[in-house]
Amino acid sequence: MRNHLIAAIVFCAMSIACPVAAQVQGGWSTTGTLSSGVIFNTQVMLSNGSVLVAGGSDGTNYFATAQLYHPSTGVWTPTGSMATGRDNSAAVVLANGKVLVEGGLGSGAAILASAELYDPSTAKWSHAGAMSVARFDHTATLLETGPQKGKVLVTGGCSSRYCSAFTAVSEIYDPVTNVWTTVGPLNSARYYHTATPLNNGKVLVVGGFNGSSVKTSELYNPTSATTGTWTTVRSTSIPRYQHAATLLSSGKVLVTGGRCGNGCVYPSAEIYNPTANTWTPTGNMKLGRALHSAVPLANNTVLVAAGGVMSGCGRSFCLRATATAEIYDVASGTFSAAGSLKAGRMNQSASLLKSGQVMLVGGQSITYNVLSSAEIYTPLTLTIAPASLTFGLKLIGVSTAPQIVAVTNVSRSSVTFNTIAVSGDFAQTNNCPATLASGKKCVITVTFKPTAAGTRTGAVTLKDNSDGSPAQTIALTGTGEQYAIGFSPASLSFPTILPGNHATLSATITNDSALPVNITRITITPASGTFTQTNSCPATLNPNQTCMVQVIFTPPDSIPFTATLQIFDKAKGSPHLLPLAGAGLD
Repeated sequence: MRNHLIAAIVFCAMSIACPVAAQVQGGWSTTGTLSSGVIFNTQVMLSNGSVLVAGGSDGTNYFATAQLYHPSTGVWTPTGSMATGRDNSAAVVLANGKVLVEGGLGSGAAILASAELYDPSTAKWSHAGAMSVARFDHTATLLETGPQKGKVLVTGGCSSRYCSAFTAVSEIYDPVTNVWTTVGPLNSARYYHTATPLNNGKVLVVGGFNGSSVKTSELYNPTSATTGTWTTVRSTSIPRYQHAATLLSSGKVLVTGGRCGNGCVYPSAEIYNPTANTWTPTGNMKLGRALHSAVPLANNTVLVAAGGVMSGCGRSFCLRATATAEIYDVASGTFSAAGSLKAGRMNQSASLLKSGQVMLVGGQSITYNVLSSAEIYTPLTLTIAPASLTFGLKLIGVSTAPQIVAVTNVSRSSVTFNTIAVSGDFAQTNNCPATLASGKKCVITVTFKPTAAGTRTGAVTLKDNSDGSPAQTIALTGTGEQYAIGFSPASLSFPTILPGNHATLSATITNDSALPVNITRITITPASGTFTQTNSCPATLNPNQTCMVQVIFTPPDSIPFTATLQIFDKAKGSPHLLPLAGAGLD
């Protein structure tokens, strides 16, 4: 089976359906690079918020090395190495903060029974005994309540190379005594199954593979400090393995995807109710997938990310990595598209960070290369519609009519705004409260007043207290237009006439700009009556439109006179001036 997962099926034609376009939720960003590409590694989050990645392989070499990711800096650093290189092992963070890693495959395809403990305080590994059965592709579960509280249950797995044999043996590890003890075996041996600790202290094992895809589910009940029993419970609607199981806040378990064993992967999902012992179908994923990650988020949703999809070759091991991700909404029972990863990956590991973000590490790429990259998902909290505004042409110094942006809190937590700011030749007002409750909406109103000609850009930037403290921006653009009202001629000089008589001259007014000009009034100053005007100008002078102004000069005396015709509008540079001059005949 290991070779099936690693092999590059070069003749498989890729046929990956894309999710239906919808409100894309959240976004991904790369975060540091591991020292080498890694698959089949273990990944856990320590009590201090750092993430430990241990072991794994690059498809050829088995790693004993371990690395720490520091969320505050986004940097990976090496830490102590295990005594034995291993992949396909399992890891659990114990109540004392140490990390137990057990089993797996080692050099020379050795199947390992040994276990090791990582101590974050010393960055060193120590021996943690050995299981009675060497195994890989098993599960390890911390028991958090009941008579075996603080112990680790290990169950199932492959017990021979290529998984030609598999085990039903279950064992518990006691961190106090550093001893392994066998407990009741599974009713059905299996590997590639899931094991989920329930709120009642029991452990739900679902599906798996044992020569064919498994449909049955079992419950582990810790009956004493050293013993436990397995009970077969209601089976899933379909057999599945390499699926994902997620404990919901309600105490129910969501199972997503998986493989059927006959050249297919499932888009289906179903929910187990421990109280009623029932499986209930829920909404289908946009894309069938296996070997994916399913991580519960703080807002009663589940992130389903990456994994392998059928690439169209019709063979059970012909999977190819996908970069797609989806969000399951527990309340509505539906899946919707989430932002895509930077790189398609399967066989990756995942952690929910203390920030509420999710980190995926390593895995195999779409071309089956082993990845050294890691990515972080930041959940969506606000939707912004529209995401950008375009104001078009506007005369310099003139404000546009307002445009509206709606901001909605689509998370299940309140969002507190740190700042809402605008840049460029734009202004904003908003009715957003300091704290926007779940499901509530507020409005941002934006206007554009260009200060110069040409393309003008800016943005409204919202900063809030949501996961990752993201800054979300609304892109703004507009074009400033020079005011282009012109006079022909550029001035009026009247002939000398006898006082009391009058002379008339005309000027053509032209709008040479690309925008209409709204004329508010046309006056002459000083308003002594020496110069008066009539005109044919409309209230709005459209681009390339002209109108006429007639000016009448009536000198009251035999001396020179000057005045100015003024055209007023709302543009920068208003009023626009036409000089007037004349003299009375002596």
